[in-house]
Amino acid sequence: MESICMSEQDNEFSSANRYKEAGALIPEWTGAAYLGVAIFAALVFLVLDQVTAGGAQIALVKVSGIILLAMYAAFRKAFVLALALVLSAGGDFALALNPPEMEAGIGFFGAAHLVYLVIFAGFILKDGWRKDGLVLAVALLAFGIAMFVWLRPGMGELLVPASAYLGIILAMVIAAGLVRGPRLIVAGALLFLISDSMIAARLFRETLVFDGLDWGGVAVWITYFAAQFCLAIGIVRRKAFQAG
Repeated sequence: MESICMSEQDNEFSSANRYKEAGALIPEWTGAAYLGVAIFAALVFLVLDQVTAGGAQIALVKVSGIILLAMYAAFRKAFVLALALVLSAGGDFALALNPPEMEAGIGFFGAAHLVYLVIFAGFILKDGWRKDGLVLAVALLAFGIAMFVWLRPGMGELLVPASAYLGIILAMVIAAGLVRGPRLIVAGALLFLISDSMIAARLFRETLVFDGLDWGGVAVWITYFAAQFCLAIGIVRRKAFQAG
């Protein structure tokens, strides 16, 4: 009888440890609430961005959706993901200022991509890599070279930080394509690359700039927030699966 009781206690202790390691810090349903409010905040910024001249107040609205995603990640115990999202929020704030702090924005986002790269490298080292991701890697390298050649004449004083950023985001997306896990991860990484490519085209080649409603800016924000949203959900799911 005593051995049975000890066995039951051991099982309870083991279950508690598993929950401590992998369980969320909030009930499951509240995660959806955080994600829903984050989408709402992103839509509010999308509207305000078209009717205001920017500034610190609008910058705070811009980062609110990403901060909510970071809180969602932290409550799901994906703390490194939360760090990547907080760094991204720093980049958002810098770029939303009037005038934008370009070098600070590039630095924050470059750091965020390095954190994402660390996350993906950890997944790959633990569970191996997808062979079909090599095809995507080759395509991305070709795309990166073409983008650099096209953007180079307009980079000016931002040549060094912009070139370094291009290399970092390409490495991040290539690593995402090699991860064995939810396809939301590679979808988010690719959306991030699309969004940043549009920003670079607008900044360095003065394309995708429209009078009246700035459709280019709308496309940049939608693809960017969708990228962070997909990465947040994909990485949380991958982490939960890895935890068993």
